[in-house]
Amino acid sequence: MNPKTSGLDPKLKESYERVMGTAGPTTAAANTSPVSDNVPKSQTQVVTAKNRTRLSPILIVLAIVLFFIIYTIIWAIVFKLKLPFLP
Repeated sequence: MNPKTSGLDPKLKESYERVMGTAGPTTAAANTSPVSDNVPKSQTQVVTAKNRTRLSPILIVLAIVLFFIIYTIIWAIVFKLKLPFLP
């Protein structure tokens, strides 16, 4: 037995053993958790994550391009360069 778990509350000890993967006596209440409720949540989270990853690179590229355009215009104004679209 793990010396860290010897003085713990039984529910806390059970949770600790479940998280740490140590073998120990489990109660019937811990084994009756419904599995079907967890499956749709994980599938939904995967779909949501896939949708975000497709949009994110596009926004990053747009932000970078916009940054360089503004950066160039500012330095052109600072060095008083004659550009056809600047006054």
